[in-house]
Amino acid sequence: MQPSEPEQLFEPNADRATYVRGMFGDIAARYDLLNTIMTGGRHHAWRRLTARALVRPGDRVVDVGCGTGDLAIACLRAGAARVLGVDFARPMLTHAYRKAGRHARRVFSFAAGDATRLPLADASVDVWCSAFMVRNIPDLDAALAEAHRVLRPGGRLGILEIPKMEAGPLRPFARAYFQRMVPLVGRVVSGHESAYRYLPVSVDHFLEPAELASKLTAAGFEVRDVRRLMFSTVALHVAVKAGAAH
Repeated sequence: MQPSEPEQLFEPNADRATYVRGMFGDIAARYDLLNTIMTGGRHHAWRRLTARALVRPGDRVVDVGCGTGDLAIACLRAGAARVLGVDFARPMLTHAYRKAGRHARRVFSFAAGDATRLPLADASVDVWCSAFMVRNIPDLDAALAEAHRVLRPGGRLGILEIPKMEAGPLRPFARAYFQRMVPLVGRVVSGHESAYRYLPVSVDHFLEPAELASKLTAAGFEVRDVRRLMFSTVALHVAVKAGAAH
């Protein structure tokens, strides 16, 4: 039985992974529309920014929690030679394949998978990236360790995410938006009762940008940049795996 309230998903022994998989599968068909509505269309620009910050011509990229494929496509356009998109909500991958279109077999591949157990060899990719995914991982330390494993020495990691709001004058307004407007719009557009009540709760239980940077450092990465976007309601962390550049 699923928890009746999103807060219960963050209690000890709650099966948050199963809920998240089912929830994203349920909203896959409306996911892009909801992102566009809730960000005023800015999410595409943020993904392009992420790709430009990470990708060099000829890179092999893994987009973890790829959803409907927008970040994977941005990485291709930034010069990647090969992109693997991984998501554990299979309905999302159906939409990613459709978007990839004629490029799908040539430079894209998609796979159902878990961020803590990627179907990749050690030191096999140049870039590990994700967009609006890591706050949904129950064991973030395990996912970062897996990112470290699959990246080559000198490889780049990018996390685009909604962080927990830092104290400041904008915090009350951001919280009001996430706690009131997001659930209302999400319910109306997606038809999913709990998905967009879960979103603000997941943000409240996530990390502030400085805390995520510290966690990346502890996982063996050198944090190169932390960019705050949309009045600090979105953050991009760019980090490098220690070792010789390639």
